[in-house]
Amino acid sequence: MKGTGKRRLLVLGVASALATVGIVVLAVKAFGRAPQWLTAAAVSPLAVWCIVLMVGGVAVLGVVAALLIVLRSGAKPAERGLHADQGGAAAVEMALLFPFAVLIFLTILQAALLFNANMVVHYAGFAAARMATVVVPMDMGDISDEGRNLVYGPEQGVSEKREMIRRAAVLALVPVSARLEMPGVGFGDEFLPGAEDLVAGQVQSAMELRDTAEDPRWGWGWPRRVRAQYTYANGNYVPKIDGRYDPKNSRPITEVELAPPDHWQDGNPDPDCPYRHHREDEWTQWGWTYEPYCPFYHRDFPIWDFWYWEFLDVRVTYQFLLQIPYASRFLGEKITVSGLTGNNYAARIQVVGSLSNEGGPELRPSH
Repeated sequence: MKGTGKRRLLVLGVASALATVGIVVLAVKAFGRAPQWLTAAAVSPLAVWCIVLMVGGVAVLGVVAALLIVLRSGAKPAERGLHADQGGAAAVEMALLFPFAVLIFLTILQAALLFNANMVVHYAGFAAARMATVVVPMDMGDISDEGRNLVYGPEQGVSEKREMIRRAAVLALVPVSARLEMPGVGFGDEFLPGAEDLVAGQVQSAMELRDTAEDPRWGWGWPRRVRAQYTYANGNYVPKIDGRYDPKNSRPITEVELAPPDHWQDGNPDPDCPYRHHREDEWTQWGWTYEPYCPFYHRDFPIWDFWYWEFLDVRVTYQFLLQIPYASRFLGEKITVSGLTGNNYAARIQVVGSLSNEGGPELRPSH
């Protein structure tokens, strides 16, 4: 491994450690205590596995170093003559142990990056749930008939509310996303910007950077980097299914799913409908009998109706691209990402963020 490559890996490891510490410090300062998503990330199975790999790897490296010292100290005293030079033995020992030590070091480095990514994905789950508490009570009457506390499910149509929740998670995942350079348009008024360009443009504006004369589409390094990382987090990948890759099975790199209301999850919302509507069932000698009736479920186009203070559960599934040589194959699964060449391996991280619906009685859905 060349010196430049070693320095890059070292910088990457140090950056990962600093990012993890920074996330913890900022979160604790903002909340006055460790927030639930942070504690959940710290005790999650993936975090524990990463800690085991890092601690175990450091221990193994210590054993390797101790073994080298023992071998060198146990060597016979130098003698005059043909066999006095022990340099060859030292070179053989180094040749045998060095590749093993490098592999352990790379695994420790990749585990540290994966641990940091796990923290960020947990925060993304919290960010998506927090966005859900904001947008679910909104009235989208000017855009769709998603009224207050009403949300279209995946099988019911395109939902602007679910899309805003998804974008919140994608934005939170930009710091740990790989760079995916895709040909596109820039930030100027003469272009029609996409989501990636809008995000990069906001970064450029916040940092008060100007476009470079060499390439006005991309601007300075930071906007270009953010744009490339957002492109990855907002993109798609093709998993390996039954031993082959089929583009028809393309899935989002950041998959965000808002769970249906609790009274929808058993497939029959009527008995548990929180709005307590009833409809006529049959005529008896005593008059009509009534049965529970959920009006939003029985519409021509059903729509989820969330109750006040009901918990909003958002599941975030993210494909974290592993980029450390050799260790990536050990810790990830092979995927195909459009725009990335070579063999790509990713670790699938999944979390669920849950916050209560902030809609109050004044936001009662109407039908």
